[in-house]
Amino acid sequence: MLASEVDGARFHAGVSFSELSARSGIDPDALGNLLDGMEDFTVVDLARIAGVLGVPVTALIPGAATDDS
Repeated sequence: MLASEVDGARFHAGVSFSELSARSGIDPDALGNLLDGMEDFTVVDLARIAGVLGVPVTALIPGAATDDS
């Protein structure tokens, strides 16, 4: 589920897989494993990805509440 949210956010931001890998510093093989659900995301992974995509980390977590105030 988390992988789907991350990949959807990547697509929505118009960021290619290669660009996300390069800009986040996550090796392409490792990123592929994360997005395929073969490995678990760490908080550091999510923070790096969120930074590249320009979204808060909570936007990548299914069901997470966001503070819009």
